[in-house]
Amino acid sequence: TVVRFANRIPLLFEGGADVATRVANSKIKWSSYKIDHKRDKIGVFVSIVSTKVPFKGTGKEYIGDDITEIQQSVKRALQGCCQQLRAHLAKRNALRDVKERKSR
Repeated sequence: TVVRFANRIPLLFEGGADVATRVANSKIKWSSYKIDHKRDKIGVFVSIVSTKVPFKGTGKEYIGDDITEIQQSVKRALQGCCQQLRAHLAKRNALRDVKERKSR
């Protein structure tokens, strides 16, 4: 699930055309972070704050993915979060394995 914000206002329309959704679905290799994004429930919140947000559509419905700087920034931010999540999941799984060994 991708929840998108621009200048603290939720973007409700054209979810599939937005830069955050496209980066999350096509540019991030979720398997390298040991996450199955089809099976696992992952929530992604992206907030873009600027005085010059490049909205597309007549009613400021979504942020276009044609500006590479925004694409790269969203991708780097998601990758950083994924790295932290992978480390957290690895620690949790290691603790679970230790508890299972002790209980035997």
